[in-house]
Amino acid sequence: MQPTKALVSLRYVTRIVAVIILIMVAVGFFLPSDYKIERSVVVDRENQNELLERLYTVEAWPSWMYIQDGQLQLPADTHSESKLDQNVEFGILYIDNPNKRGSITVQSVSDTKIDFTVTPNQTVKPISNAIEITQQNEHLVIVWVVEGVLDAGFLSPYLALIANSIAGSNLEKSLANLAQF
Repeated sequence: MQPTKALVSLRYVTRIVAVIILIMVAVGFFLPSDYKIERSVVVDRENQNELLERLYTVEAWPSWMYIQDGQLQLPADTHSESKLDQNVEFGILYIDNPNKRGSITVQSVSDTKIDFTVTPNQTVKPISNAIEITQQNEHLVIVWVVEGVLDAGFLSPYLALIANSIAGSNLEKSLANLAQF
């Protein structure tokens, strides 16, 4: 019995799909699964003191830190005008899902850099973040760098390729809020 024309076409299509999947898996082995996202904002000298106060005061972080579908919660032991310090831990509360919680933990604080980790929820490894402050001419430049490794199997390299646009928009919103005077 001879196969029908539809069956031959179906075989042809499934073979093409299988070859495409094999090529994607093979290419995925050679792509990096790590990513680095960098965004910056430039602030005039006249607003420098206010910006630094926002960066280095614990109570100010929820006003500028953008959390998609959530909000940043102050640490329980926060006092008025608490200075940002090592081991300060903010909570992340998601509006649509109160069982989903994350955190931001400050690792180190200096005059030129704030290192912290973001754990978006309980199932994700902490993600390294750094906010660097530099002086350029009459401006203050704030550079936010996020570095991480995706752990999603063979999809990780492909997700790393688009991580820049996914997380980058959140950084841009936070930096815009920080520099808004």
